[in-house]
Amino acid sequence: MWGWSAALRGAILAVPAVLVATRDVQLAAVLAIGVIPAACVPLPATRRARLRPAVLGALAAASLFVGSVLAESPPLAVVGIFVFAVVASRAAVGRPLGAVALSLCLPLVGVGLSLSSIAVGATLAAVVLGGSVYAFLVSQLWPSRPSSGTPASLASPGAASLRSFGYRAGLAGAICAGTGFALGLEHVGWATGAALLVMRPAPAVQQARSVGRIVDVVLGAALSIGLVTSGAPAGVVAAALGIAVICATATAGSRWYVVPAFTTFIVFVLLLSHAPDQAQERFWERVLETGFGIAVAALVGYWTLPRVRRPSSRRAG
Repeated sequence: MWGWSAALRGAILAVPAVLVATRDVQLAAVLAIGVIPAACVPLPATRRARLRPAVLGALAAASLFVGSVLAESPPLAVVGIFVFAVVASRAAVGRPLGAVALSLCLPLVGVGLSLSSIAVGATLAAVVLGGSVYAFLVSQLWPSRPSSGTPASLASPGAASLRSFGYRAGLAGAICAGTGFALGLEHVGWATGAALLVMRPAPAVQQARSVGRIVDVVLGAALSIGLVTSGAPAGVVAAALGIAVICATATAGSRWYVVPAFTTFIVFVLLLSHAPDQAQERFWERVLETGFGIAVAALVGYWTLPRVRRPSSRRAG
């Protein structure tokens, strides 16, 4: 689903990154990343309700920072991811904020494990927080409209299912993080984040997100590599970053899982703008680590699900 009003909002959100890109592509990519968490939330009907995406952006910023702190101690990171998942799954039972912690904060803590230092984590968190505030101010340009009521949604998983999912998500995140640290991977958060971003209590939803994510990552990385290695002028790179932000905003309400293509594109522009010779290495690094994370999520999710449910089935019999 494409929204033209959302695309216009995305164009305004992209202005800082586009203006900076002609002088500093890396900084422009960071600014583009900063608005993505808030931009990826469909615009609420009322101006007051539009504070919600900004709050989600602030939570995203805090989660990335927490990940960078945990990354300083690999054992703490592995245990922390597991504990966070279990606690968040219990908090998610009947609590919207708990559900946000499980579906948004937990994966972004995993992504934060890729950040090279606490200082980098604090800087990125500050940029995301600033981008969220900017997105909130931009959202106020749109008039309030009548609310269509509570949007239809799928039934929430039961308490037992959520708690079981917390253990499975925690195990998947811990395996990916532990493997990444043990192998000395530069971006431990790529596999960890991929696993936690695709995992869902419903197997069919997880399968769809898994397929969508690997396709998005390949497509976004390939397009970014093509742009950077072609020696495109700064104006073209600026326009491409702007288009990525616009597309991420305009498709925020889509039933298709396409946002990772745009975020991957932006991240690869950030990584390769000063090192285009690393394009092939970065591509395979990202694709293989994403694939590993998705595979771990599938194995942990599908392999443990019958074992989690089996005791209750015996009691029922």
